[in-house]
Amino acid sequence: MKRKLIFLIPFLFFTIVAAAQQVSLQVNVSTAKGEPAAGATLQLYTLTDSVLLTAQVASLKGTALFRVSPFTVYLLKVSAVGYEAIETSISVKDLPIQLPILLVKKSASLSGVEVISRKQLLKQEDDKTIIDATVLANSSSNAYEVLEKTPGAVIDQDGNVYLSSTSPATIFINGREMKLSSADIASLLKSLPAGSVSKIEILRNPSAKYDAASSGGIVNIVLKKGVKLGTSGSVNAAVFQGVYNTATLGFNLNKSTGRVNSYFSYQYTKRNNYEALTSNRLIKTDSSLLAQNSYTSYPSVNNYFGGGLDVALTKKFDLAYDIRLTNTSSNSNASNSNAIYQEPAMDVLNNSRSGVTNKTDALFIGNTITAKYKIDSAGSEWTAELDYNYYKNNNTQAYNNNFILPASPVVNGSGENKNGKNIYVAQTDLILKLPSTITLETGVKLTASNSNNSADYFYSTGNGPAKPDLYQTNTFRYKETVSAAYVQVAKMFFGFTLKPGLRLETTDINGRQLIPKDTVFSIKRTDLFPYVFLRHNLFKMFGRNLVGNAIYRRSIKRPYYEILNPYPKYIDQYLFDVGNPKLQPQFTTNYEVNVTFMDFPVFAVGINQTNDIFSNVTYQDDVTKIAYRTYDNLGKNKETYMRVIAGMPPGGKYFFYMGAQYNYNEYNGIYQNKPLNYKRGSWLFFMYQELKATKTITLNVQGFMRTKAVQNFYELDNFGGLYFSINKAVLNKKGNVILSVNDLLQTNHTNFTLNQGNVHASGSRVNDTRRLGLTFRYNLGLSKPKKEGNTFGAPVDSKDN
Repeated sequence: MKRKLIFLIPFLFFTIVAAAQQVSLQVNVSTAKGEPAAGATLQLYTLTDSVLLTAQVASLKGTALFRVSPFTVYLLKVSAVGYEAIETSISVKDLPIQLPILLVKKSASLSGVEVISRKQLLKQEDDKTIIDATVLANSSSNAYEVLEKTPGAVIDQDGNVYLSSTSPATIFINGREMKLSSADIASLLKSLPAGSVSKIEILRNPSAKYDAASSGGIVNIVLKKGVKLGTSGSVNAAVFQGVYNTATLGFNLNKSTGRVNSYFSYQYTKRNNYEALTSNRLIKTDSSLLAQNSYTSYPSVNNYFGGGLDVALTKKFDLAYDIRLTNTSSNSNASNSNAIYQEPAMDVLNNSRSGVTNKTDALFIGNTITAKYKIDSAGSEWTAELDYNYYKNNNTQAYNNNFILPASPVVNGSGENKNGKNIYVAQTDLILKLPSTITLETGVKLTASNSNNSADYFYSTGNGPAKPDLYQTNTFRYKETVSAAYVQVAKMFFGFTLKPGLRLETTDINGRQLIPKDTVFSIKRTDLFPYVFLRHNLFKMFGRNLVGNAIYRRSIKRPYYEILNPYPKYIDQYLFDVGNPKLQPQFTTNYEVNVTFMDFPVFAVGINQTNDIFSNVTYQDDVTKIAYRTYDNLGKNKETYMRVIAGMPPGGKYFFYMGAQYNYNEYNGIYQNKPLNYKRGSWLFFMYQELKATKTITLNVQGFMRTKAVQNFYELDNFGGLYFSINKAVLNKKGNVILSVNDLLQTNHTNFTLNQGNVHASGSRVNDTRRLGLTFRYNLGLSKPKKEGNTFGAPVDSKDN
């Protein structure tokens, strides 16, 4: 490792002093008849401060050629006598650009102009894939369902998100990691309205600028903010009916006055869901079978508030404040039937019934202060952010176990679990556009997270008095501090773009259990994480370049608070969740080569190599029949994957994209002092289709299917989902009525088997996924939409940033 880092130092230096190179921007201006617009005037501005760089007159062929800097955003204005003036923004990367401009004749009596805007539904920008969430939100009741429909992402029923790895992805909201358990993140996303999501960014191989704690990649959910033109707003209402009902109602307001922009949004949601779980677990030591059937409903009421203020103090300096608040009151009501049979005769040895109720009040508050200073017109800028997140979760639990055979007194239990978390983030980043077209990025970040958990439990047998449950009663404290600094550069030379980077992170974790006994654990370490990105044009197809990219990256995954906390959490009388304070971080090295076409991801192949991988495992007490779900460092895994995506660009009445991903895993480890080796392959297929049936009606179909796969040692059968929606524009196209059907074929449920150590189980999990939805949205004073482009996109019916 040290030799690699020593080699990287002169490598970084070489890229900084490499030769200069600019990018060509050729603009081709024509009329609706296809004739060149000779004599048209073209003006090129820097978009950051609107400074005029140069102006040209189109040649006889209607062309104009500019030399521009890579990794810079420009504004192009085109005007000609008798034609409408056109303005368009251009994001320059490191490749030559040919931009067609079509002029439209002026109308003598123009009462109104209608232009359809189309956002690119799926596009690739360097190390991230960006998905526009507008269409996905049309058939969704919350942000969690939007994430479920994100192309290429798979969410298990515990809320973990998987991209190209067996390790779950790290979830960010507005660029900030949510240091919560997968269950808490799922609960938080279900409390966010679907319409609050602007876009979803998928970073399978994040650069050195991003946290190294993202072995499985990063999913960044970007929430909408205010519009910066005049005053506007929208109202929405929706109802979704499955076995249970979900209803939501909300609005948002945006206002811009001079240098001050502000926004406010509110959403009320009343939802319900269910889970039906069937499990058969074999107890080999006495040839008995534990059969469990559980049905749980999850009613909840949520209030979401979002607001912000953006002030341009000067032409170069902006200051912004954003706040997000969600308050959720939820319940879970579970009824379980348990039976133990003696194999092979299947004589009943034990029969019992139990009920578990949970009442939870959760509060999340996120605050962000951002300062941005534009250093020059080339795109150099300095940003600083202060972020504070507060999360509180109070849970009251009550359960009863009724023993039918053999008859025994009823056992009643109750407890109160209080969990509080404070997360502080301070970060500053600097981007410098240096001479010789070099881009230098550097920054530092400090993240501090404090968690407190206390659980007080009691139980009683028959009519006896309540006694303290010393097994579940617990008090636990946890502190995590991660300090980071990074540097990376981008440089073109000989047709290549090279972006190497290096990130340094220091981890300091301390945990202490006070009750039932005083125990302490800590993790202190400093690690270096190199990153290299290489790009080059391959060959042309349909007049456009296919672009090849190669990526090398090293990352870490740290055990988070919930899976370190050793206190047992009651699920049912035969199952507990228990943390493991002895867990150590896991490290992943990733190699990937991918190809893009017109900023659209086409093909990728890569390898993930993970050491000290920690996985969710199940241990079983063969005497009491009680199982414990926990985490352990078990071994290493090599994962090879391939991803292919194809599609038809929009522009006509119909367009589509479809993709497939294949993952092959080779796992080698030790479980319960025995070798644990397996090799498995699985496929993921996904697609999206859109048809403009009329000028006001749009049809959408999307879906996914995953073939048999291993996930946390569970063998999952095939599962998937099909989603359908009809979007009808009404009220002079200011409103939209959307009819949707989620999981049309009711195939988004899993059958599983588990064979590890002395645990052998099989069963199924079914949720309330098939739902019929009706959504109404009305837009007020929306800003003028942009001109439609020929990109892989989706129609826009609401404004966001």
